[in-house]
Amino acid sequence: MKGSAFNIIKFLVIFVLLLEGFYFYIAITSEGGRLFSPFLSKYLNFPDWLSMTITKFSKFLLEISGYRIYQKTPTNITITGSRGVNLDWACLGAGAMSLWVAFIAAHRCVVKFKLKWIAAGIGLICFVNTLRVVMIALSNHYHWVYIRHFDAHTSFNILTYTIVLLLMYLFVRSYNLLKKDSSAEILSTGITQPDLRT
Repeated sequence: MKGSAFNIIKFLVIFVLLLEGFYFYIAITSEGGRLFSPFLSKYLNFPDWLSMTITKFSKFLLEISGYRIYQKTPTNITITGSRGVNLDWACLGAGAMSLWVAFIAAHRCVVKFKLKWIAAGIGLICFVNTLRVVMIALSNHYHWVYIRHFDAHTSFNILTYTIVLLLMYLFVRSYNLLKKDSSAEILSTGITQPDLRT
């Protein structure tokens, strides 16, 4: 007997572990904390790596658009002659990414299918974050008051959670179509195909 394709308990456990694990990792890689680990901070600081990746890509987009950019720090971009943008760990969208990964992981489907969707979701969230950094840098450069006084953090959260909800819908639709195609092939050929669910 086959169970449900989605396990709500697994989803909640993975979501909490990922999000709280991220905060814990920030605590042990940030100087000044009681649990600070110099080794992890120097060699395995993935929140910094993600921040630097987003700022580097933002820098690239601005430079190919004709702007002169310099970086005061690896997680900063500044258009020459204006205020810079600093990307902190709190701006990475960890909550939305944790929700997305937990949602996919809680489904009973093959690992390859899960990994494809996880990568697509995280990539899209990071791309939206990159565009946000670019827009803030441009607003600082051109003194766009209506954007500078806009709550970029809250707006980004609303946008990313909206994207995650849309991706959830697309994932479920794709999974159901894949199951339907697999079932139709079994009926027409009489050959049992590997179950999509693990």
